[in-house]
Amino acid sequence: MTLRNLRIFMTVADCGSMSEAAKRLSIAQPSVSGAIAEIEDTYNVRLFERLGRRLYITPIGRQLEGYASHILSMYDLMEHKLRNAQDNVALRVGATVTVGTCVIGDILKRFEALCPNNQPELVVHNTQVIEKMLTKSELDIAVVEGEIQSRDLVTKLVISDPMILIAAPDSPLVGKKSVTLHDLEEYPFILREEGSGTRAVFERSMGKIHVQWVCNNSEAIIRGVEAGFGLTVISKRLVSRQLKDGTVVEIPVVDSQFGREFNLVWHKNKFQSQPIQWFMQACEDFAAAEEQK
Repeated sequence: MTLRNLRIFMTVADCGSMSEAAKRLSIAQPSVSGAIAEIEDTYNVRLFERLGRRLYITPIGRQLEGYASHILSMYDLMEHKLRNAQDNVALRVGATVTVGTCVIGDILKRFEALCPNNQPELVVHNTQVIEKMLTKSELDIAVVEGEIQSRDLVTKLVISDPMILIAAPDSPLVGKKSVTLHDLEEYPFILREEGSGTRAVFERSMGKIHVQWVCNNSEAIIRGVEAGFGLTVISKRLVSRQLKDGTVVEIPVVDSQFGREFNLVWHKNKFQSQPIQWFMQACEDFAAAEEQK
């Protein structure tokens, strides 16, 4: 029994005529007759009674019609799902904490405008966790602020992210004419956890660090700085409101800049599906809009 034979059988049952079925299917009449005969011979059954020029379906033919209708319907649905799989499978996106807080929402809005039928799944975690998920194919693509170690992953710079040193308004550093990295060694810091891209950027610039608190939440870090428990280096995007309100103050450091980049990351062997390409485009569109501000 083949799907082709089932389709021919269903057409004959609908038309009540071999010749009409052949015309509808655009095949030769002997092919139609041969398909019906093959089914009948294989199972030793009679599917149609031939009375004059008309065919009448038999009781066993009616049973086969019910099965065939279900089988062909399921097969056609399977074909449709598989052929349109890339449009229906949710894109799995990773983002590190700062990216997830500051920019991923705007990027995903742009992505959904390009690909309205794909609702992405989002995971927000630190760089090490996102990197591990990409290498295990648990994510399709990610935007991270930290450095990627795996040689199996490809990175592409997409967005610049200025970072600044901040302190409480009553900090002794506020109002100083100049502050150096050496000056900062005696002050306590509130930093992200190990594996965070934000912490890695700061540690590359600093020598000795007196770590007062460790937090995996940017909001908790900001609150600690506002309360005077320490300094931190953080994305300027995350504290724009606090700087405007005066609850924290930017401290310029004369011998260092803490800038960094947000990078697109994906596995080198990952198939570049249309949704992945659209996500990359959304990131580039966001970056271009940022530059025009």
